[in-house]
Amino acid sequence: MAESSSDNNSNKEGLRNIVSKISRKLGLRGKLLLTLLPSILAILLFTGYTSYRVADEYVNIALTRTVKVQTLAIVHEVEQYMDTCRTDLLFFAQGDMQSNSLRDMMERHLRAGGNKYFELAYLPASGGKPVVLVQRNGLVNEMSLTESSRIEPNPLLELKKMNSLKQGEVQPSQVMEVVYPLPDANASNLHVRTHVIRFYTYFPGNHENPPGILFLSVEASQIRNILSLYNSEQSPLWAFPRSQELRFSYLLNTEGWILFQSASIQEKDKELTTFLARENFEGTLGKQGHASAFRPNKNYATYWQALEKIKNNEYGLLEIAETDEANSNVKSYYFSYAPVNFKTAVDNPPMVYGGVVFVDRSQIPIIAGYKHFDVMLMVTIGTIALISFLILCIGKILTTPVLRLATRMNELSSLETLEEINLPYCGFDVEMLQRSINNIIRRVKQQVTELQAKDEAIFNVNKREPADLKRELETLVDVELSLIPEIIGHGPIISSLKSDILKAAQVDVDVLISGETGTGKQLVAEAIHSQSNRKKLPFVAINCGALDENLLLDVLFGHVKGAFSDAKTDRSGAFNEANGGTLFLDEIQSASPKVQQSLLRAIASRKIKPLGSDKEVDFNVRIIAATNVDIPSLIKQKIFREDLYYRLKVISIATPALREHPENIPLLSIYYLKQAEQLTGRTDMGISKGALSKLVSYQWSGNVRELVNCITRATVMAEGKIIQPEEIRLEGEIESKVPPSDVDATSFSENENAHSPVEEKTSENKNDDKHKQIETIEELSPLNERQNAAWPTIKTKKTVTRKEYQEMVGGRLPTRTAIYDLQDFVKREMLTKQGRGPSTRYVVSVK
Repeated sequence: MAESSSDNNSNKEGLRNIVSKISRKLGLRGKLLLTLLPSILAILLFTGYTSYRVADEYVNIALTRTVKVQTLAIVHEVEQYMDTCRTDLLFFAQGDMQSNSLRDMMERHLRAGGNKYFELAYLPASGGKPVVLVQRNGLVNEMSLTESSRIEPNPLLELKKMNSLKQGEVQPSQVMEVVYPLPDANASNLHVRTHVIRFYTYFPGNHENPPGILFLSVEASQIRNILSLYNSEQSPLWAFPRSQELRFSYLLNTEGWILFQSASIQEKDKELTTFLARENFEGTLGKQGHASAFRPNKNYATYWQALEKIKNNEYGLLEIAETDEANSNVKSYYFSYAPVNFKTAVDNPPMVYGGVVFVDRSQIPIIAGYKHFDVMLMVTIGTIALISFLILCIGKILTTPVLRLATRMNELSSLETLEEINLPYCGFDVEMLQRSINNIIRRVKQQVTELQAKDEAIFNVNKREPADLKRELETLVDVELSLIPEIIGHGPIISSLKSDILKAAQVDVDVLISGETGTGKQLVAEAIHSQSNRKKLPFVAINCGALDENLLLDVLFGHVKGAFSDAKTDRSGAFNEANGGTLFLDEIQSASPKVQQSLLRAIASRKIKPLGSDKEVDFNVRIIAATNVDIPSLIKQKIFREDLYYRLKVISIATPALREHPENIPLLSIYYLKQAEQLTGRTDMGISKGALSKLVSYQWSGNVRELVNCITRATVMAEGKIIQPEEIRLEGEIESKVPPSDVDATSFSENENAHSPVEEKTSENKNDDKHKQIETIEELSPLNERQNAAWPTIKTKKTVTRKEYQEMVGGRLPTRTAIYDLQDFVKREMLTKQGRGPSTRYVVSVK
């Protein structure tokens, strides 16, 4: 006993030590959380369980009401259908009982859209001729006496009902099977077997027809289809998607026989079945005249109690436990029943004809439980979050001095925002801690500034080193030795272009080349010509956009001497000059409608008529046209002839824009640099890494032609053997001034100083005049769109950092571009730069 007591004391002491340690580590906010959260969770659990029970109760009430409405709607629809049958039969009884009259009435009823009755028969008691009409597929056939005798059961047997019928009353039959001989052209011994419900009335007779019985029948599948309709998505009561659990309804008679069940709405002609209705029952299958009918045994008390209530004209609903839980997702299902009444006459009270049972399995209670659990989980999480927030607020109030200092420390998340903390007086302890932190910040900023200055100096030196273009020079040699040396480049886009050129050169058809200005459309045309069978014959190029209408017609088709006042001699024209070779028509979209018509006539007939001549001249020319616009859009505007477009576009080739294959810019740059050397007389020229990066990052609106001009201009203006970034002068593109990346994978420093301190000191005096001249030129240029958008905010804030500027213009602006924009503000004397490295800020100038 003493040892047990000692163990208990040691356990309690150990538990107290653990709680004490946790309490010391948690602090004030943690203690509040541990105190309040358990009790709040207990209250939420109790509230959640109570609300779940209430919600489940009302969900079941809503479901029972829905099932009852469904059952009563089906019953109402069946009763309306049977009442329509009664009304139609009494209407037929008001007419003539001759076969022609009855047949005419039945056909008119069908054409008017009435019920499709299967049979209509008049059986005279004596002295008259029976009339039996049967409808099949919209056609009404009259049964002869011979055919009537082969009907099963014989309609004449219905005469025994005559004594029980009264004039103006209609009596329905149970579901019965009938067999009718209905031969057709394909089967002379065809019999139709179906289940019908007959409606009988007494015919009192008139001066032409003796008294007898008049009955019509409707196929039981028509009633079954009503049940199927209300159990489908086409139901008039359909309001929301239901789960895939089994639901069905069935019709039973007052003797307890289940006559038929609902089916798929698409299976309107399907035979009557009861397999779903009898699934949970044992009993008798089949009765005389109805093989699929089923009656459960008497030991199924629930079923027979429901039948007794149906006989008493009562409806109800039961919730029955699911016996086959392995194949069902529900624990119970609803068994709803209601009587089907039939009024034999308008003034007679309704009789109970049978009943409708609707079996509904629904997952709504289960789903509602899951949803309730989800909601309670969210409420619990939200409550915990709210309580935690309140505790944090209280803790913040209690620990404001330390919290403010911690918040400022957390704000110093990067070197760019690393600034000394200057808070109002918050107590001696916090003041001492603040001084210690500021000392650390000063030392860190000093070391970072020194490191960035070294990195920037290394970067600027690296940027001005020659770019390694050995691989491009080797590729250039391979291109010059290729089949198409005119096209400079590599990669999938250029390879596809060369493949298209070779394919076009193999056939002698006209070609349409499309592409932006400066993409080398004439080079492609010349390459096609040089690779074709016509390469030894002339290649004539005409720019349609450079000539007016009359001059272009003269250049293309020529003229004879005396054709006009200045025609002193004959002129053969481009078609004749290029005979046997290739005629290149550049800027074909610029041709006037008259020129287009003449070209269309010439291309179609392969003949031309020189101006002033009456003779047509044959020509053998391959036409290659080029355009820098979207011709289909011109066709829509009625500017360009559609037939000419399709005459020219036998083969179409698109020349890619330079911005679509920037990987070829280094190769093209070195190629055109060699050309510029020959043009300017300079030798051994090279391109620096920074200049090449500038070329690659630029969006070339003028494509290759603009690149050629840029390289040539830089070669002329270069002060040394290596072209530097500042010697690449591009046309008004911000990207050309501030390259965001380097093709040699040299990373740019995020330091906001454009040059290292050493470079600034050594070059300040030497290039002072040159810098002043550049600044004067740049001040005359307008602000770009980013600067215009950000300037009002900068003026309001009075100060801005590089990171803040990037956020003002969208957050995705490259660091180098942001630095350029801010330095441009400084050059314009709109901002003043203060500080260095990560502490750099730009303040709005007093001016």
